[in-house]
Amino acid sequence: MAELASRYEDFVLHNAPQISGLESGLRSLTYILPGRFQDADMASEAIFATVNLVSLYHDTILSHAALRQQPETPASKFNRYTRYMLRGGGAAGGASAGPYRRIAYTLTIVQMFEVLMEMAATKLGGLKGKSRAVLSIEIIKVLCRTALFRLSRNRMTMHATVPERDYDLATVEPPSAVPESTTWTGKRTGKEHIQVDQITKQDKGGYDHAVQYLLSKALTESAKTPMDLLRAMSGRRVLGEWMFILRPLIFVLARRKLGGMSYKPWLISLAMELYSLSTSLDLRTFSFRPSLTMLERDEYKRRFWLLLYYLLRNPFYSHWTRARMNAFVDSAGRRPLISLFAGILRDYQPLWEKWHFYTSGY
Repeated sequence: MAELASRYEDFVLHNAPQISGLESGLRSLTYILPGRFQDADMASEAIFATVNLVSLYHDTILSHAALRQQPETPASKFNRYTRYMLRGGGAAGGASAGPYRRIAYTLTIVQMFEVLMEMAATKLGGLKGKSRAVLSIEIIKVLCRTALFRLSRNRMTMHATVPERDYDLATVEPPSAVPESTTWTGKRTGKEHIQVDQITKQDKGGYDHAVQYLLSKALTESAKTPMDLLRAMSGRRVLGEWMFILRPLIFVLARRKLGGMSYKPWLISLAMELYSLSTSLDLRTFSFRPSLTMLERDEYKRRFWLLLYYLLRNPFYSHWTRARMNAFVDSAGRRPLISLFAGILRDYQPLWEKWHFYTSGY
């Protein structure tokens, strides 16, 4: 088994550009499948989830090679933080990276397959099966996020727990094409560093690449380590983060008790989310607190956008959004270009109406 995995890793390293094209093609296919034939939605979701899982595995193989070969590529604040946490740099109590990494990847994989699992449970067990699957998945996600929140010493939970792909697969070269001595290891710190001649040599852009590399390492805010990109929470922000973590589970539990067309679960969920978001604001100016880092502000901005999902959740969707969406689709269907968007909207509309995780938002 280990030999087979080693051969596949070697295949990936030698065929990175072709793999990139294949991943993109399969993802594009999933956008046009819904509504085309019976069980097309499930087939589309199965392809999409599987491609994402395989891409995640490919990233574990290719990201290290890409970082070594493209040292001048700036790393985003999000990737700096998540890579540091996965290496165990921020583990509470000096713990190893193992628990944090395992939980982070478990949460990522569950999020990839949650819609597919909901569809499969519905097909096998009907509405009861769907209800049990949704509740079970939300419990697993809450447990994972709770563990990550504690292991990170009360730092906010990000929209993703693994690094995003910040390199071009088409530019990753196989190991045989890369000089062996491209790095050196510091004796005191044990950290691996890129050799200066690998940054400045002419075939990599010379002086311009050297400047770009140095700028990518420059700090644009007071963050001495990746841990400073997200600061430990205290006071109201801790309570707000707990509400944000627990909100999806409480919403599901309230709907099971009060029914899907009751406004109480919808209002409880919205109130929890609004309180959580309010802890990021200076209520005198209704702007972000000055103490928030740029990465924290970016995450809160994303959470504000997630409020739009409330337009697609019942009972608000059935009472207000659906009629207006149908009117837009009907009117746009007679206009060039816009009709294409309207057609995609019509194909995906049943998915929003039927599946919980399409509109859960978190």
